[in-house]
Amino acid sequence: MKFTFQPLRSALALGFLMTSALVSGCDVSLKVEAKSGGSIAFGDPVIRVPMADRPTAGYFKLDYHFGTKDRIISVSSPAFKRVEMHDSVTEGGMKKMTKLESLDVPANSSISFAPGGKHLMLFEPIKPLKDGERIKVNFVFAEREPIDISFLLKDVIPVTPESAMGDMDHSKMDHSKMDHGAMNHGDKKP
Repeated sequence: MKFTFQPLRSALALGFLMTSALVSGCDVSLKVEAKSGGSIAFGDPVIRVPMADRPTAGYFKLDYHFGTKDRIISVSSPAFKRVEMHDSVTEGGMKKMTKLESLDVPANSSISFAPGGKHLMLFEPIKPLKDGERIKVNFVFAEREPIDISFLLKDVIPVTPESAMGDMDHSKMDHSKMDHGAMNHGDKKP
């Protein structure tokens, strides 16, 4: 299925989104409408600026408005050597990250990629990146055409109470022996 845009409608929608973003201080979202009447919207796409070539994370909200399910089968970016989808799960009272090989997207659903939950992990930036830059991230779906989304790089990602890892029991963790910088987040380098 190919996505088609009606030029005037798309220009008006983009103008409205940009004006709304400037007034509200929010990042611009992208909504892609299909000829069949459905749409996919990516809200507030943001990536934390990588520190010293370490993996970093990306967040957004996916609003999927089609009457049939789909699946994200891969994610990539020309700015990073590798991009993976991850989820934070609780096992035995401990939070851990698991790599998602693909992600089912139910019909007419919303999925949040937020701190403490589902998120993108981006490995090995191709060049140094800085706050305020935009990079392209490509999402490949099983049933739809691939979509390129422009993500904003930020030094600090605000954490909301809903996205914080508030359900994690930190009282049982010995933080003095943890090297958070050495955590591999699913990276399987030798």
